[in-house]
Amino acid sequence: MQVHQEELAHARAYEASHAFESLTEDQLRAIRARGRELFAWFKGHPHLHNTINFLTLTFLLVADGVAILLLPRIWLTPGEPGSLPAVLAAATVAGCVHSYLLYSLTVFSMHEGAAHNIVFVGKGALVRAAQAIASHAGRIGGGDPHAYAGTHMAHHAKFGTEDDAEFLNSVFFRRYVLTFLPLAAFVNFSDFIVHRAMTYTRSRVLSAALATLYQGTYAWLAYQAFGGWFVLVAFLVFTPHFGFYLDRVRQFTEHNLMPLDNANGSRSFGLGFWGMLVGGGPWGSPCHWEHHLVPSLPWYQQLILHRHVVSVLTPTQRQQFLITPVIGFPRLWWQIVRHMRAAESARMHGTTGS
Repeated sequence: MQVHQEELAHARAYEASHAFESLTEDQLRAIRARGRELFAWFKGHPHLHNTINFLTLTFLLVADGVAILLLPRIWLTPGEPGSLPAVLAAATVAGCVHSYLLYSLTVFSMHEGAAHNIVFVGKGALVRAAQAIASHAGRIGGGDPHAYAGTHMAHHAKFGTEDDAEFLNSVFFRRYVLTFLPLAAFVNFSDFIVHRAMTYTRSRVLSAALATLYQGTYAWLAYQAFGGWFVLVAFLVFTPHFGFYLDRVRQFTEHNLMPLDNANGSRSFGLGFWGMLVGGGPWGSPCHWEHHLVPSLPWYQQLILHRHVVSVLTPTQRQQFLITPVIGFPRLWWQIVRHMRAAESARMHGTTGS
């Protein structure tokens, strides 16, 4: 991902021209005090923390196998030809669930592991080995932990500036929509990409090799059980796209049109349906704002902090930082899309956008 100067200029102009109710010093003190309490618990219970994350990784990997090899049996009988509607239904559901689980695993691995180094904590060779494995587990989903780690930490340190390597407070529509072209997860139709490098580095090649091995093994097993059409639809149509598209929707809406400072520059999707879907599960990014407020907390404590943060907000702040249930996220996405299309059109025609 690159910083586009015209998008940075638009973000600055938007911030200057729109009223926003920021967190007060009292609110920040209350949030950070609760964050310190949670962090102290996390540091004081390393074995329980490690157990939670071991079970999380195990669940994701086991659930992925179930999604590919067992879930299709609702519609298909292994070794027997199924009808075209049954094959399409099984491949669609299995492919989407498989893609979502890989997206969930990749976000968890690269964010908690490669970037923040807190999947497994403590001393000893076993913990170091487990942390290394967790940090690289996202490679089976095509993630490049080496590229992501540097980008993400610069995002925290240089938030909202031209040195923010993951600048998301203004993303014009054309750069965004090009990521919805087929196979955009692998081809540079747009540089609005964060999970991998834009060129084929050694790290990206390693990720491609491990992802191919993982996907190829499951594709072969699925072929033996459910046939070629199932594999083509599940692994070539849905697996490379469904989870990646969710990731693009998430990053387009987390920071876009928010203030250019860490304390107020993000939204929290919360613990509802949309937060779990586009956030990649509870260990993904459903409470992204809380992560910016207290970056040292592991994923499950971000969820706990979310409840405290919500309790100290004013009604106006809740509208700014949170989404309403059911229709809140689609409405937010559409509002941002409309604004960014208008802003890009105004820039191209030399006029002032709203």
